[in-house]
Amino acid sequence: MNFDIPVSISAHFESMLKRMGNNLPNHWVSNKTKFLLSYSGGKDSSILLLFLKYLKDKYKIETPHLFYLSHGIREIEKEESEMQIYLENFGFPFSFVKKKFQISL
Repeated sequence: MNFDIPVSISAHFESMLKRMGNNLPNHWVSNKTKFLLSYSGGKDSSILLLFLKYLKDKYKIETPHLFYLSHGIREIEKEESEMQIYLENFGFPFSFVKKKFQISL
């Protein structure tokens, strides 16, 4: 599944880039800047993920790598499974790491 970023969000991204300096994406492309996003599934990392997709689609930045770490503290396998499918849809490489802790309270 490939999806387009809504025009309203794209407009916000362009406004933000303008405030940061319009040449920033070109600088990232010419320097082959690499991006790693530690994705939690929350609002902040989700908007950053959309921003990286926008930069990849419009400015052809290097393909970002996504990373998710499951601490294994809570039982959220269903959410993690849905998140993994969601991340696969972006077509970016990602690492999905599950850590098991022996914690007793």
